[in-house]
Amino acid sequence: MTLALTELLPESLAEEGGEPAGWQQRKSRATRNAMLDAALACLAESGYANCSLQTVATRAGISRGAMLHHYASKLDLMAAVIEYAFYRRMADFLDRIRALTDIQRVDRGSGIAISYQTCGTPEYAAYLELHVASRTDAELRTIFLDRARLYDRVWRDEIVRVFPEWAGDPRLDMLNDYVWAAVEGLALNSDIWNDPARADQMLRFVAQTIVAVRAGVLIVEDK
Repeated sequence: MTLALTELLPESLAEEGGEPAGWQQRKSRATRNAMLDAALACLAESGYANCSLQTVATRAGISRGAMLHHYASKLDLMAAVIEYAFYRRMADFLDRIRALTDIQRVDRGSGIAISYQTCGTPEYAAYLELHVASRTDAELRTIFLDRARLYDRVWRDEIVRVFPEWAGDPRLDMLNDYVWAAVEGLALNSDIWNDPARADQMLRFVAQTIVAVRAGVLIVEDK
């Protein structure tokens, strides 16, 4: 069974999936989204250890009581943030890819640069913080890995839809892994290198590699 982005749709964004909602429900969703946006920003700027319920509530401009009404504990909040960040990150990426022309997508490999750009978002920064924190927090790890593995399965099905030229190609999974290993590695080292030209050169190389494989110029075994 193939999966779609809607599998990741969090409750706070359910209205985007076409579900009708009354005024009170819309207000509740807006409040949750404000808290989740605040938590994303807090994780990205201050890290997991400093992302307390009180800090998030203050940043979102709501009372601690209102925060506790929606999320009784930090773990509850982080579980919701994981779903929210994963959905928004993939939705943003897919929208950007769909906006490319066939020439940009197929002949120029412009999707590689977009992949790298998404690594500079608060959603990705939050993902990194939660991934690292989950290594020493057993409860968080169970939640994080479950969502991350679902994200990976959904991503591998969605990628065929936005890159239809690769449909049925057994090399796609391997090339997908190659691209993300490359762009995430670049993102992790960007502050150390402190050289945008160096990153751009690597992104062009990755894009040229994918285009060459697609054209049959570079032979890559699928096993």
